[in-house]
Amino acid sequence: MEHVEGKVAFITGAGSGIGLGMAKAFTKAGMKVVIADIRQDNIDQAMAYFGSNQDVHAIRLDVADREAMSRAADEVERVFGKVHVVCNNAGVMPLEDDEPSYQDCDWILRVNLGGVVNGIVTFIPRIKKHGEGGHVVNTSSMVVFVDPTKGYRFYVTSKAAVRGLTEELRWTLPRHHIGVSLLVPGIVNTGLLESEKARPAHLASAAPRLMPPEASRIGMDPDEVGEMVLKGIRRNEFYIFTSPGFKDEIKEIYTEIVEAIPAGETDPFLLPLEQARRQPRARLKAAMKA
Repeated sequence: MEHVEGKVAFITGAGSGIGLGMAKAFTKAGMKVVIADIRQDNIDQAMAYFGSNQDVHAIRLDVADREAMSRAADEVERVFGKVHVVCNNAGVMPLEDDEPSYQDCDWILRVNLGGVVNGIVTFIPRIKKHGEGGHVVNTSSMVVFVDPTKGYRFYVTSKAAVRGLTEELRWTLPRHHIGVSLLVPGIVNTGLLESEKARPAHLASAAPRLMPPEASRIGMDPDEVGEMVLKGIRRNEFYIFTSPGFKDEIKEIYTEIVEAIPAGETDPFLLPLEQARRQPRARLKAAMKA
């Protein structure tokens, strides 16, 4: 999607942080943007920034609510028409205990993974139907590619699943003229560690571990990340990494993976499968370079 002017983008978790950074970058590029967020205070602050801009519309949305996601899609089409870009960005990151609860697990997975699934299932058929093409951006995390830090096991699990899902979409959506990107943020100056403020009552933790607000106010400017995403969409880039700081660690991890693969020739019965995998991958890579 080299030409984005006039296109419609739907962004979840867009009331603050990276989502808001995307919204700013997209509107500057001439796009119409729908900001979706579960927190009304974040929506209010974001809309105050955009002021009277008629190309920005806000929807309060719990991405884990499938019916609400469908209603949001209907509202986007009523307000702006066909949707072209979907950014499944909403996420939560509570500090998990050494003895995690089902409440933590259910909440993290239903938002970080379920929200992405709901965005895909709801919007992809609509993009296919209008036939004008589009782009999907799913937000994962650097912790999926490097050794994860202690205390975020379900967060890492959810973001690893998002990576796997997005890599599958990479090979199936281009035939419908829909590009796919995996956003892999490192440390970004957002309010992610304030996630407890959005936890639903029925999934409340008996003893939530709250982080001081300043703990999440470090790292890259989310507006800079938004510009990276816009560039990635225009260039049809699959991986959008925000930080160069983990390059050596990632290289070490993948070297370990390659060295762990048994030596020898491919089993004869696997050759047809290997060839079937390589051909579409090679064609897609060639098309992306063209």
